[in-house]
Amino acid sequence: MTRAHGQPPARATSGVVTAEIDDDDLLGQADWVVGGDAVRQGRRQAWYAGYVALLSASAYGFPLAQAVLRTTDPQWLRAQLGSPVALGTLTAGVVGVLWGLYRAGGYRGPVVPPLPWIDHVVATPIDRARSVRRWWRLSLGGSVFAGALAGATLGAGFAFAGVGSWYAAGLATVATAGVGRVGAALWLWGQVRSWPGPGHGVRVLVSTPSALRALHVDALRTHAANTSTVSGSVLAGNLRTARLQLARPVRHARQARLRAGRPIPVLVRRDLLGLRRVPGSWWAGLFFTALGSTVLGWALTQPAAPALSVTVGLLLAYLGYGSWAEGLRLQADNVGTPSLLGTSPREEVAAHLVVPTTLTSVTLAVALLVAALTGSVPPASVGPAVGTATTLVALLAGGHLLAAFRGSPPALSLRPGSGPMMLVAWYARAGLVVLVVGTVAAALVRSSPTSLPWAAALSAAVVAWGLSQVDRLASEHRV
Repeated sequence: MTRAHGQPPARATSGVVTAEIDDDDLLGQADWVVGGDAVRQGRRQAWYAGYVALLSASAYGFPLAQAVLRTTDPQWLRAQLGSPVALGTLTAGVVGVLWGLYRAGGYRGPVVPPLPWIDHVVATPIDRARSVRRWWRLSLGGSVFAGALAGATLGAGFAFAGVGSWYAAGLATVATAGVGRVGAALWLWGQVRSWPGPGHGVRVLVSTPSALRALHVDALRTHAANTSTVSGSVLAGNLRTARLQLARPVRHARQARLRAGRPIPVLVRRDLLGLRRVPGSWWAGLFFTALGSTVLGWALTQPAAPALSVTVGLLLAYLGYGSWAEGLRLQADNVGTPSLLGTSPREEVAAHLVVPTTLTSVTLAVALLVAALTGSVPPASVGPAVGTATTLVALLAGGHLLAAFRGSPPALSLRPGSGPMMLVAWYARAGLVVLVVGTVAAALVRSSPTSLPWAAALSAAVVAWGLSQVDRLASEHRV
């Protein structure tokens, strides 16, 4: 018989004494039986990860942020960051992060105990808010710590560079920690609402114990299975399995059919139909691309903008382009199989690049136009800005060719010591190439507009590299 804290002790009735057992005692015994020493080691790993993150932010993040901000005029940068466009971009970014956390809760929430713990402890009459409390506290602490660390790093960089006041670091830390707390609550709310049932309204969002008690056992099992499958696929270098595991069932445009025609137009219409049936990819791509294009439009039209702004804009645009390039990844998953339309691998690649490249180009053109109309843009920088933007769009296409057709992970990724780092480098290679080449190309054009052909040559080299990867994989997997 179990009872919660605060309840009166059990009494003897009709000569029979009822044993009094506390839920915390049962959980402590379950920790030792189910988890053993892994519980204590898990806590140590969490503390160690936070310690490493704090050291990295102090040794690398803060000096880099301060150095980048010191290269610009503090008065001008302060005026630019206080503009309505900058504040709107910041607000949209925060809202997008919170919405992303809520959506992520439907796939993998913050409370994911191991399967043995779910089957032998969570499924018992013990208060569920207590049986899953450890995992919630770990996710909550990580979310708040990550937000506070990011705010402290950027705020201290602004303060020491003279862009903001001395208390900017404290305000930024408190604000981003609050965003982390709200994001953790939305993340948990998304997990609760991933299982149908009543009582999943706003009250559950406000009351954490109610949200934890509303977690369904079958939903917890599903999230634990998703975590095992996705993590195993990532460690094995098999992203196709991870994408299939995370794919949501199609509920939109199910009656729409693909119209027959010539091969290339059919492939383009197929990608558009895919975006109609999965509107989440469409909206995610629009969000990231619009944010990245806004940052790039400001960075390319303002000669005094920090060089790091191009890197940030490229990162966001890279994520947006990838959300629209699902057709390219599907082709890479089936590379080497006979083409039903009679097209070559390069022709299919060109067809699958039409939709994301067109959408990215239009979004970036609108951002450049808005930047030119709302800001004081020197007339001499309009032509180089348009040329650089065209070069960056080609660079994004080449980067996603490298990402989609990256092939199998290197053999060094299987080594016990350096294997995980090699695997991370293999995953991040395409994105790092885009960020480094794009930042260098924009810096070349900014220093001298006559260097635009050299910037275009860098992007063309990345595209050629991606096409060579397509040919290599098609040859290796040809049947």
